[in-house]
Amino acid sequence: MIKRLRSFSKSAMLTINIIMVIGIGLAYLATEISPDKFPYLAFFGIAYGFFLVANIIFIVFWLLVKKRFALISTLAILLGFTYLASYFQAIPDLNSKNPPARSVKVVSQNVKLFGWYNWGENIALRDRMMLKLEKMNGDIFCFQEYFHNSGPGIFETKELLKLTLGAPYVYDEYTSTVGKNQHYGIATFSKFPIVGQGKIRFEGETNNNMSIYTDVVAYGDTIRIYNVHAASIRFSDSQYAFIKELNDEKQEAHVEIDEALGIVQRLAGAFARRAKQVEQVKAHSSDSPYPVVICGDFNDTPVSYSYATISDGLVDTFREGGGLGIGSTYLGAFPSFRIDYIFHSEDLESANYTRYEEGISDHNAISSFVWVKKD
Repeated sequence: MIKRLRSFSKSAMLTINIIMVIGIGLAYLATEISPDKFPYLAFFGIAYGFFLVANIIFIVFWLLVKKRFALISTLAILLGFTYLASYFQAIPDLNSKNPPARSVKVVSQNVKLFGWYNWGENIALRDRMMLKLEKMNGDIFCFQEYFHNSGPGIFETKELLKLTLGAPYVYDEYTSTVGKNQHYGIATFSKFPIVGQGKIRFEGETNNNMSIYTDVVAYGDTIRIYNVHAASIRFSDSQYAFIKELNDEKQEAHVEIDEALGIVQRLAGAFARRAKQVEQVKAHSSDSPYPVVICGDFNDTPVSYSYATISDGLVDTFREGGGLGIGSTYLGAFPSFRIDYIFHSEDLESANYTRYEEGISDHNAISSFVWVKKD
């Protein structure tokens, strides 16, 4: 009887193990198939961390129980080692370089409108964020969810940023304007001259998502900087409340089928929209006459079609420049992931990737030094 129970337990564990291996395999597959064609596969990419941990647990379990079965999960993880390296950095790059004097420090952050909608304390939040940004001592700042009020003396941001950052060169584009003065969009501020600029309007996009590029001349070299804000999920208030309830350990979560299905549908729709948007940016950047830096809020994890598409042939500064752990950049109600990135072409070098835990926006700022390779 005991032998039968042990045999059944091993069989059950092996079955679960195989399911976890299939799950991580589908996560890998999610990076290759556009969510525009099959959006629900992308959910396996989001769940990559869960499948990874589950497979590591099974490796330990089988090493204690039946060693040869440990190969199942070991091979599954090794087959996707490139995804693991993008998802998690155990130690910083020991060969990291010291940035030369001609390097440019690029900062990227979704600034959440500088706190504009936090009535009663928006001025204080804006000023705190300005102080944090000033201390970063960047050369080029790429802002998503940027807000500018052109009315006299009302929640000034653009001129204040120019002065605070010491960055007089600006290119901003607005996805919407409320009234005459309230402008919402995306902006790049630079200490170096901007000699070219343009925008990429995402096809079929009606929300506040777009990309801009600026050609910046620094130390005699021209670099094209892409500032990207890819499609947000835009949950409803009730869906955010549902997610908050699920995340609150002190409350007993009540499963509401309609809310759960609504969240799944919104996620699937956002996956599909981002796939098209990233393809647009990739196609545009591939024709750049200059070395490129592509940064911004991509709203997708390192195990996703969007990441695989945009990073193809580029360097992820998190991996190159000393990122640690998972490197989560999103601080909102949805589970935290690394969804903000700085990439660059291979004719550039980078070092000193930094994530700033300033806690004012719902996204961490990130930065990296970049410079043109010299023969």
